[in-house]
Amino acid sequence: MLILSITTTNAQAQRWQGVVSLDSRVGYSTNTYLNPFLSEWDSSIESGYNLTSAVMQAYWNKNAHNISLTGGLLFEPLFDQATSWKGGLGIAGYNYRFSNSISAGIEVGGSYFTSNYSRTVAWFQPKVTWFITPFTLLRIKGGSNFRNYQNYLEEQSTGNRYDFFGIEFETWPSYRWQLKAGLYGSLTNLTSLQKGFSTSSTLTYHFNNSTQIGLNISVEQYQSEVTQQQNGGNGGPPIGDPVNQPTVTSLATDRIFKVGLEGTLPISQRFSVFGAADVLRYRSEASDLSTNDYELSAGVRYSFSPKFGGSGSKINPDWEVSGSKQEIHVQYSADGRLYLVGEFNNWNKSGIPLRKQSDNTYVAQLELSPGAYEYKILQKRGDTETWLMFSNETYTVSDGYGSENAILLVE
Repeated sequence: MLILSITTTNAQAQRWQGVVSLDSRVGYSTNTYLNPFLSEWDSSIESGYNLTSAVMQAYWNKNAHNISLTGGLLFEPLFDQATSWKGGLGIAGYNYRFSNSISAGIEVGGSYFTSNYSRTVAWFQPKVTWFITPFTLLRIKGGSNFRNYQNYLEEQSTGNRYDFFGIEFETWPSYRWQLKAGLYGSLTNLTSLQKGFSTSSTLTYHFNNSTQIGLNISVEQYQSEVTQQQNGGNGGPPIGDPVNQPTVTSLATDRIFKVGLEGTLPISQRFSVFGAADVLRYRSEASDLSTNDYELSAGVRYSFSPKFGGSGSKINPDWEVSGSKQEIHVQYSADGRLYLVGEFNNWNKSGIPLRKQSDNTYVAQLELSPGAYEYKILQKRGDTETWLMFSNETYTVSDGYGSENAILLVE
């Protein structure tokens, strides 16, 4: 079977897409470790907060090459602490797709946040992704994380390097359910994982209008050596020699359990509301300490897609053969769910849902008889439906209503 997705060749083969998100949320947290940006352990800070952020993401793709850029600023006053956090982050990534099954790339990034002390973080991580099926992937990555603190715990400057690995799994059992899972740890503990690791699983349900709700469960474990004196020893009864008591060294385990629930509800094409709740339990064998913390937050998000060179969010679908089926890949970065609508489903706007892969690629499979098919891509977000425009390199014909349909040939 042969698929011909008719395209044209021109100087605009490379395409930029992007999305800008402006968030404002209010919340209450009993530990800054639950902060979505900071993640620094400090259970002494129990406070309400307002987190305002502006983040822009831009994507460029040409053939098998993909570049992603992310930049953001944030400001977070803590209501009960008479202080605030402010700073920003930047991330750049490159990915090359060798085939529909294998891709590889690298990500580099950094962040800077300051309050009573300052924290600078920089990292890089190469990664390889195996698309087991169009809707299931396995990713392996590793790299180094560099941290530097200024005026932290009365030290003028301190820093460290952490070499890490990650194994991530993602699948769509159906077009509504998405499961993500990951295992992370230190490269130095790769053969003795029990000394330190973290694992996370997120199950998300997607509604037709882009509403989604997700449940996250994570566990972290760290081991350290603890030396203790034993009673008795060489002394006489009843308690032995207090100076020459023997010592024993053992491994003590600290664990962090966290459960979180998060949801997003679009209320228009550009506005959405969201909320989150997290509960954390920390248990330390070394100090025989157990604590509980929580975080509650809710906010509003305004997002839009800027136009790069007047192209906006135009798409150029890529069709491939997968066995006896036809497989469509669409690069798209804005919010919303995408649906394939065309002659193959009698132009029913309920459409064939496309499922999002992690690299901003949307995928669907069909099984069509030979012939020519006209089609469109429909975006749904909240109560808004929008027909996406095709790029100049996609061959189109008039739909008779002032817009265009793309053409797919199956031979």
